Amino acid sequence: MKTSLLLAFGVIVLAIVACGCTAPVGPAPVATTPVSTIPPGSPIVGPWVLESMVNGGTPVALVPRTMITAVFGQNGMLSGNDGCNQYSGSYTVTGSQVQVSPALASTMMACEPAVMDQAQTYTRILLGPGIWQVSGDRLTIQDTSGRNILVYVKQVPATPTMAPPASPVGSWDLTSMTGVSGGSSFVQNPTGTITAIFGTDGTVQGSGGCNAYSAGYTTSGASMTVSGMINTLMSCGNVLDTQERAYMTILGNAARFENTGTQLTIFDAKTPGSKLVYKPGTAKPLPIPVAIVGTWSLTGMSKSGASMTLASGIKTTATFAADGMLSGNGGCNQYSGSYVLTGTSAIAVSPLATTRMMCPDPAMTQETNYLGILQNAATWVVSGTPGQLTITDSTSGQNTLVYSKTA
Repeated sequence: MKTSLLLAFGVIVLAIVACGCTAPVGPAPVATTPVSTIPPGSPIVGPWVLESMVNGGTPVALVPRTMITAVFGQNGMLSGNDGCNQYSGSYTVTGSQVQVSPALASTMMACEPAVMDQAQTYTRILLGPGIWQVSGDRLTIQDTSGRNILVYVKQVPATPTMAPPASPVGSWDLTSMTGVSGGSSFVQNPTGTITAIFGTDGTVQGSGGCNAYSAGYTTSGASMTVSGMINTLMSCGNVLDTQERAYMTILGNAARFENTGTQLTIFDAKTPGSKLVYKPGTAKPLPIPVAIVGTWSLTGMSKSGASMTLASGIKTTATFAADGMLSGNGGCNQYSGSYVLTGTSAIAVSPLATTRMMCPDPAMTQETNYLGILQNAATWVVSGTPGQLTITDSTSGQNTLVYSKTA
């Protein structure tokens, strides 16, 4: 299933960016494409990496091992990474002036305080009015007083000096798993079928032997990073449950891979010696049941077993797409993410990216409760015609969401 978080968010003000992990969970939601004001061949167009930043006249020391990027598109779209979160939106150019729309969308995962502060500072400066100029491989944005505030260097893809390693793309069946415990290695031959399907879209999904899982992955040469893993929470007995946890731990810690064409090996970043070995498989992504696919409107919500009264005039929706993407409106903000199903009743939802508009209560409180239950979803069931969808979360089994189908 796709973990890319692609969604049209419309015009919603981003007050501040809360920040996410440096390992990407997936692409940030994409704002509605504007009418482009970018002159053809404008030198601002392209991918850039932040080199320096000045805040209120004071240079900001960038946090080591973080990279802040901006991709200015010819179509007026802007995307990038603030060092924590993926973000996207739009921008306009009028002569030497550049203005980024405040309607930015971003992912929302917490990271180290210094990285979070850096991301908030960058976003605040980026959203201000600016004067731009490109000289050589550098893009400089100045404030209205002519002071340099953001300086980027052109991001140029590295020219490979040798043939890149084979990618992990394809369907694979696990043949062995090597873990390290107490200083000694052990090999577990999998019971049941453990699979990994690496897609060309940067997603990996499969079965851990009991539960379905999905994650995002990136590769650079032979390096591999797996992030944003979600899985359903069914129990299949002690042996399978223990084995599945070990498998997902090693996969989630992936550092590098080797693909010989007949064997894929993934090596653990945190525990030297731990690895997963696969052979070519035939597994394919399972289709999403038709019953859950569609747009649903929230009609009921309970917390700790007690029914909550929904605020009048506030519409909360969820759209479960056939490709595993999830989007909707929480009553105040747009949100997006992905979901994965196991069997006929188990569900897991990825961390959700949302816009950041502040709304008065009761809309804000209701949305917080709603998203908290949805992100911890554990089971689902559809009953009746045209359909009632009930989702129960994993924290207590007493927190539920009830929807009616609208499309």
